Amino acid sequence: MPRTWVVALIVVCIVLNGAGFLWHLFEPIPLYDEIAHLLTPLVLVAVVAEVIYRNGGDDEFFDTPRHAIVTGSVIGLLGAAGWEGVEVVLSAMGVAISNTLADSLFDVFLGVVGGAAGAYIADHFLDRLFGRSRTDSNRPRVR
Repeated sequence: MPRTWVVALIVVCIVLNGAGFLWHLFEPIPLYDEIAHLLTPLVLVAVVAEVIYRNGGDDEFFDTPRHAIVTGSVIGLLGAAGWEGVEVVLSAMGVAISNTLADSLFDVFLGVVGGAAGAYIADHFLDRLFGRSRTDSNRPRVR
């Protein structure tokens, strides 16, 4: 992924989440909260995977599409659950945040889906970028 795309995606996530907190947009605007909770882990997993590979990291966690999706799902789960914990602490400090159980569970679900999608995109893109087989990252791409 070109560096400008990476920077642009990170800036979009920062602006999306920052504006949501600054102007309390998560609840009044339909789907704003859902888009933020899906897009943020998607972007972070995809960008982190690319950074790892471009800096010489191996393909241990993203070696097949299925393994990539499981890895991304776990990353999304941990990140979303951690963020929901932060929301509980912020709510206890008096910050106006909706952290009902149903909202938190759905946000964690969206984090898992976003992480899985980000991992799939990263795996697919990186396999093409590095000329690897889609089913076995240790073999070159056939074509």
